Amino acid sequence: MQLIFLLALIFALLVAIFAVQNAIPVSIRFLGWHFSDVSLVLIILGSAVAGALVVFILGVGREWRRTREIRELRAQNLQLSRQLAQSQPPTAGEQTEAPSESEKEQSEGK
Repeated sequence: MQLIFLLALIFALLVAIFAVQNAIPVSIRFLGWHFSDVSLVLIILGSAVAGALVVFILGVGREWRRTREIRELRAQNLQLSRQLAQSQPPTAGEQTEAPSESEKEQSEGK
C-alpha cells in the first residue's frame, strides 16, 4: 500500500512539473464549447484531476460489488454449514438424546 502511495506521489509530482513548464495560453474547443487563452497548466491539471476522479468512482463501485459479494458468500457459507451439521450423524462421543434407564444401568454395570 505504501508503494502505491509513493508511486502516486511521484506521478503527481511529474504531472505538476510538466504542467508548470507548459504554462502557455491555448485555445480549447470541446463539444461545441470554445475557450480561448486558457493556461495549459489548468488544462493539464484539470485532466489529471478528472482522470483521478473517474478512477476513484470506478474503484468505489468495484469495492461496493466485492463487499456485497462477500456478504452473500458468507450467508451462503453459513447456510451450507448449518445444512452440513444437520445432515451429519453424531460422532461416537456425542449423544443426541439423554440415555434411557436401561442404558444407564448397563453403563454402570448393574
